Amino acid sequence: MKKKGFGQDYSKLEQFYMQNLLDLINKVSPKTGYIIWQEVVDNNVVVKPDTVVEVWKDPWPEELSMVTKLGYRALLSTCWYLNYISYGDDWKKYYKCDPYDFPGTNEQKNLVIGGEACMWGEYVDGSNVITRTWPRASAVAERLWSAQNVTDVSDAQGRIEEHRCRMIRRGIKAEPFNGSGHCEYEVDL
Repeated sequence: MKKKGFGQDYSKLEQFYMQNLLDLINKVSPKTGYIIWQEVVDNNVVVKPDTVVEVWKDPWPEELSMVTKLGYRALLSTCWYLNYISYGDDWKKYYKCDPYDFPGTNEQKNLVIGGEACMWGEYVDGSNVITRTWPRASAVAERLWSAQNVTDVSDAQGRIEEHRCRMIRRGIKAEPFNGSGHCEYEVDL
């Protein structure tokens, strides 16, 4: 870092690394697009116009506004980190996240092409990854796959509960998400 004149600014090191990596990718495969995390754009790395930027840090509304104002397509994941420890019917907060709820024009909002439910491993391993993921990821999926005006949590509750029962019937150990619910089929222990 000293040799490159970055001082203690690690964002400059990241910028240098990412710029070299993307230049190499462009040289090897010039017609291939890529998806990057928001820091790459935040650190002023030069990227191709067809780049997709994944917004994963807060404040995500401002970040989506900036990324789409630059003309890049975007994915949102900030509000859909399922690995955070919480209790009770936490699926509602995932359902309520609206990827279009940011300051921007209709043209900018059209650049939001989807989102991602994320599951990191700080508190997750093979013993709980399935139960923590499902049915929370169902709430994210419904939010992303439904029309923008489909936002009623009460209406979604029945659909997600039904889908949880469908998963249970298929052997997926999806945890209850509204207290102790009831499915015709139960998980075999």
